[in-house]
Amino acid sequence: QAVLIEGHDARGIDVGYLIRTDRVKILDVKQYDAPEGLTPRPPLVVHLQVSGGSAPFEVYAIVNHFTSMAGGETVTEPRRLAQAKWNLEIIRRIKQNDPQARIILMGDLNSYFDSPPLDALRQGGLKHVMGGMDATTRYTFIYKGEVQTLDHILVTPDLDDLLLQVAVFHADADYPPPPPDDASPIRKSDHDPVVAWFRLP
Repeated sequence: QAVLIEGHDARGIDVGYLIRTDRVKILDVKQYDAPEGLTPRPPLVVHLQVSGGSAPFEVYAIVNHFTSMAGGETVTEPRRLAQAKWNLEIIRRIKQNDPQARIILMGDLNSYFDSPPLDALRQGGLKHVMGGMDATTRYTFIYKGEVQTLDHILVTPDLDDLLLQVAVFHADADYPPPPPDDASPIRKSDHDPVVAWFRLP
């Protein structure tokens, strides 16, 4: 099932989900508009109940698309840092209502693995699922021949304890744009997706 709430981006760029409703029940969907127009693509939060474990397992997911580096890394970094801090405020609000909340924060954060926005999220208590991966394999984007990790999944420690495996599906960044009639899964985006598997207790 597709889950999306229109944001305010002039180009029509939004964040959303595709959810397997045969395994997951959607309990709530909420968009968090940031103050002072901080982002035209507001974080979208879904509260989910996942089946298959020994007991009902609930999780919150927050998906983002941070400001790009198109204007230059130094110039745009303060906005991404502010967007990261807004996500920490969202997490605070979720935990205020549900102190035991398990939370996943993910998306195209347009920030390097070791950068101020990611450091802020780590300092806020989140764990990066790709922390144990080698830098030569965790890249999700290639710019002028340089591999970069711009897409991320961070989780609360209770979910990090349940992490089984993480991988980057290298089906995009390594390849040139395909011909218009190419139906293969190769190069459908310029970013590679990150996939994480978790154990249900």
